[in-house]
Amino acid sequence: MRAANGALPLVASLLLSAGVAHGEQLDMLYMAQAGYQPSDILERADSFEEERGIAVELSFVEYEEQYDLILESSGKPVADYDVILVDLIWTAEFAEEEIIDPVPPELREEVEGGIIPEIYSAFFYNDVLWAMPFLANFQLLYTNVALLEEAGFSRPPGTLEELVDYAAEAKRREVLEYPIFLPLRRQEALICVFVWLTGAFGGDLVDAEGRIDVTQEAPTEALQFLRRLLDEGLLNPYSLEQEEVFAAEVFAWGDSLFTVNWTFLEERVAEVEGATEEDMRASLIPLSEAYAAGGGRSSTVSGYQGLSVPRNSNHKGEAWEFIRYLASPEFQRDHPSEMPVWKDVWGDDDLTEAGSGIRLKREQLAGARHRPIHPDYRAVSDRLQYWIHRSLRGDAEPSVALRNAQAEIDRLVD
Repeated sequence: MRAANGALPLVASLLLSAGVAHGEQLDMLYMAQAGYQPSDILERADSFEEERGIAVELSFVEYEEQYDLILESSGKPVADYDVILVDLIWTAEFAEEEIIDPVPPELREEVEGGIIPEIYSAFFYNDVLWAMPFLANFQLLYTNVALLEEAGFSRPPGTLEELVDYAAEAKRREVLEYPIFLPLRRQEALICVFVWLTGAFGGDLVDAEGRIDVTQEAPTEALQFLRRLLDEGLLNPYSLEQEEVFAAEVFAWGDSLFTVNWTFLEERVAEVEGATEEDMRASLIPLSEAYAAGGGRSSTVSGYQGLSVPRNSNHKGEAWEFIRYLASPEFQRDHPSEMPVWKDVWGDDDLTEAGSGIRLKREQLAGARHRPIHPDYRAVSDRLQYWIHRSLRGDAEPSVALRNAQAEIDRLVD
């Protein structure tokens, strides 16, 4: 295994190889962080070589390095990697800049027939599918059961209004000074919170015509809601400095009653000495009473990752063959800790017995919201982060902050 500069120490310590045959060889870039672990990918690569005679050499890096390495490789005559893991928010940019190839028609047909639109639509741009869905990550509400009971409640909140009431009662009873912790640092984590919360008020960050519009009623209500949590002392102000991993640690150690985070949080709780599954309850992210009364089902933010082939790869046929093999239902059945993307896997008895909460996750996925699919998304996100964070710090009223963000976004995308 080749480890790119800055690879995680965990991966470096594995020093395993997917094997290098004398014939064909593929190079793959993968994120060694959340999702399927390096050992899972290495094992599957070994199996691929045994069955197909094609070796796969793997480079594991942290999320922040992926983007830069992909761009660097795209400028070379021959790509450094034949298979790359792509964050959904990069899809439109990579497609527009011709960094990746479209998914072949036969594989696209398999995707559209076997995976729900709430997942595969994240990898569409200009009616073309650009990545094979691989990791279906999304966020859920997590509740500390012991603290919930101490606050006088027996079930997680079903609406945003109940969330406020529960947190206020927990604060009144001095269960915790700050019952809620969310990842609100000025980075992509902040936008993820803003997206699911906007969805909880029944809206999106794009309008009916597909134009980015953060001044709509729902985004404004979402930012006003966060400001209210801060003003009433229900949301830990240290949230403004932290991202998802830190927020997960806060919850795992019993220092927050509620948080919303990716599904990896369940593993974090399990790693705490003396903690049990009963200490934490995952549930649907609550909706506003008005949206729920109007038929709203659920809301979450998608954090999917897909597998793509760079335009300048010299082994495109073999690369797509490995992608089909790696992202197969068989692989996902063998690793039930992650939410499968394939519908056929959802009803498997083995998956249910593994305690994956598959029914809850399917219901939450029905309300998945994507961040704006746009070639300039990274710049759009930066401007939105800036103004949301300013508002949360009290430097701008929510409606003013979002109008300012919209003006800067309009200049970017126009």
